Amino acid sequence: MRYRSLSNACRAAIILAAAAVFPSAGLAHPVFAPFDKTQFAPITRSGALITLEPVAKGLISPMKGVAAPGDPQHLYIVDQPGKIWRVNIGPGATLPHDVANPAGQVPFLNVSGLLVTLGIFGPNTYDERGLLGLAFHPQYQRNGLLYTFMSVPTAGPATLPTTMPAGFAPEHQSVVVEWRNQGGVVGSPRVVLRIDKPQFNHNGGDLAFGPDNMLYVGLGDGGGADDRDGHPFIGGPMVGHGLNGNAQNLSNPLGKILRINVDTRSPGKEYGVPGDNPFVGRAGAVDEIFAYGLRNPYRMSFDRQTGRLFTGDAGQNDIEEVNVIVKGGNYGWNLKEGTLYFDPRGDADGVAQRAPVPGRTIPHGLIDPIAQYDTHYEGHSVIGGHVYRGQRMRGLQGHYIFGDYSRLFKFPSGPHDYGRLFHFSANSNSGHLRAIREFYITPSNAPNMAVLGFGEDARGEVYVTGNVT
Repeated sequence: MRYRSLSNACRAAIILAAAAVFPSAGLAHPVFAPFDKTQFAPITRSGALITLEPVAKGLISPMKGVAAPGDPQHLYIVDQPGKIWRVNIGPGATLPHDVANPAGQVPFLNVSGLLVTLGIFGPNTYDERGLLGLAFHPQYQRNGLLYTFMSVPTAGPATLPTTMPAGFAPEHQSVVVEWRNQGGVVGSPRVVLRIDKPQFNHNGGDLAFGPDNMLYVGLGDGGGADDRDGHPFIGGPMVGHGLNGNAQNLSNPLGKILRINVDTRSPGKEYGVPGDNPFVGRAGAVDEIFAYGLRNPYRMSFDRQTGRLFTGDAGQNDIEEVNVIVKGGNYGWNLKEGTLYFDPRGDADGVAQRAPVPGRTIPHGLIDPIAQYDTHYEGHSVIGGHVYRGQRMRGLQGHYIFGDYSRLFKFPSGPHDYGRLFHFSANSNSGHLRAIREFYITPSNAPNMAVLGFGEDARGEVYVTGNVT
């Protein structure tokens, strides 16, 4: 069984900003790291030299950093156990900001009491649930609205069609909640979306407002492995996927990116369904779906210059991928894994292969990733980032900056301390796979770090969040 590695809540953590870029050779693969014998998509061992500057510390499991409209002085950090920290990154700020020690330090928002109990095997063990996403309304400066994605105990009927068969309860529910900041006090929660989850993992969980002012919501395929019922998993054989999976099934929201309008209300909903969503009015389809065929869209972002939507999609056993998401696009899971074909092999571990799988019909128009790399040979789970549009690293203008969680995944307790940072040129519109290059981190400040997420401030500078040993 291969588990996607997206968080660990047992190590101290810091946030780092990158600067000072020079061409250089990349880091070598550790000789002690395990890897598969297959190597479908190697990474180019050259890239840019960067120095990592500590910005904040004292967090537990920082998942991403978000800028609020009208507030260029701060970065809002999502900490998985349920806290959002407001960190001053403006001129003259004292860095690294220590959220754990200053007298009177309180989080901008604390939702820890609303979450499921984290630690799938007990305290300080691996989990993919928690506080996972944050997005500020484009008119936040005027209306004070912000949105979180959280994993909560089941507390009511799902907003969108459930995949749970009769007699089976969801493992938890993923909820999108609206909050209002009134005079510096964040309250007045309103549940916008409530979605049943069959297993604890593959939650997606990212939120982002697009140039169209619509809210985009990333959702994994429901969890487990292979997106297929019957596969052995934690707690027993998987349910909630069917034999053909959720990601290819337009009748449910899992394995999709949803698009909603938080400023309007459709009948019976706490949001509006945009009339130009690609599957509105199609019989049996969920109107909120914008794109589908995703396994675990982990971290998505809009390029502030072109408006294109990028997402990392965590792979199963062989391929990690980066996709450009388009309206109505089908990204292939679980018929494909990256550019390869995927064979679920019944209840055995699924595998990717170059030849089509006998008996599996591949629909026309599946969209391949723009970049991909090997699971386990190169890492364990892609962590989506941002197209760089800042000024501190001019040589990386137009490059997509992202990472991998860790070469070593010491399930279930860690430390997972060999994350990697990558980049590739996002300017080309060619149909060819981009060449991924690895950043070379100045040896004097290269941390042993699990990469958990990225952030982008109001000026377009990029930050990496992670657990450091």
